[in-house]
Amino acid sequence: MPTNADVLNFATQKLIPKWTEQFYQYHPVLEKILLKGNVERSKQGGPYIEFPIVTNGPGAVTRIETGSEVYSSTRRTIGQRGRVYAPRMVYSFIIPGKDLSEAAGETAIARLIKVYPEAALMEFHEYIVGQFVNGNGSANNVQGFATLNGDTTYDTGSGLTESGVMDFAAYGSQTGTVFNIDKTASTATDWQNQYQTCTSFATNGRSQMRRVYWDASMQGKQGGPVDVMLGDIVSFNNYYDDLDDQVRYQVKHDGEKGKAVRQGLMFQEAEFYVEPELNTSLSTFTTTSVAGNGLVYMLKSDTWHLYTMGEDTGMETKGDFAFRGPVKVPGQDAWEWEIVLSMQAYCDRLNANGVVAGTAIS
Repeated sequence: MPTNADVLNFATQKLIPKWTEQFYQYHPVLEKILLKGNVERSKQGGPYIEFPIVTNGPGAVTRIETGSEVYSSTRRTIGQRGRVYAPRMVYSFIIPGKDLSEAAGETAIARLIKVYPEAALMEFHEYIVGQFVNGNGSANNVQGFATLNGDTTYDTGSGLTESGVMDFAAYGSQTGTVFNIDKTASTATDWQNQYQTCTSFATNGRSQMRRVYWDASMQGKQGGPVDVMLGDIVSFNNYYDDLDDQVRYQVKHDGEKGKAVRQGLMFQEAEFYVEPELNTSLSTFTTTSVAGNGLVYMLKSDTWHLYTMGEDTGMETKGDFAFRGPVKVPGQDAWEWEIVLSMQAYCDRLNANGVVAGTAIS
């Protein structure tokens, strides 16, 4: 018998919890953040949140000689308040009534799910990941999500913008505002990312990668070392070709049927993955930046967090790629579904992360 919109919606709703987890599994950084327990769901209180940032030790040592000394910790207050904004984005798509009327049986329903809601969700995932690594989300209206690309900016609500998180400049020479904290402010001690550039990968690529890896890993040591790295395909292949005969693989992110859809290599204790969405030839990477010649992001996932906005599944949704609908499209033989996302990523220890540029130069 033909399928109606409610039947398709029922089948889709059954798959949503699995699809929601697939978003985190789809991307190595997001999976690491999830495994660290750094995802705050259904956070209330408005789209802006503040969070504490301490870029170094928050106190100081007082040497006791007479017993009357006054503690000096209050004179070394370097705590800051970061601020971040969760954009609200709705991906809408339409399923023609004709497709529903011609779908009979479980096989036909499964095909419709694959062609419409599943494909829509995967595309939405790709939009967000592309914005995260490239900062090119304006073409798809997802430019409110944070970006790692320091060559561009992203929207932070009410027409305001901020710099991408990773500045492609030497430590101590970085400018811009990241998560509402000015890198050049006297109170923002060490609120900068680690950075190095290589002249060519064959010359000093691996050594510069090791330098940034250790510079970042030594910050906030309690959170462990840098544990996930993302590079463009040329940079990844340069590293692969530069390895010794013995190669260690790190296989992650299985597809729906258990097939590995991402494969990475180990670098020190970090998992180094190709990021298919990372494209340093895009206009969001400026022509004067060395990052246009390839880059490798190095992240300590313990310093990264995600939060969502929303609570009611049937109304505003929970904001974590939640499906809403179906609604009959007026004047059309079609039904409309919506995927709602109200989420943001932020980092509370910038100096524990870094980037190496120029890695695509052989």
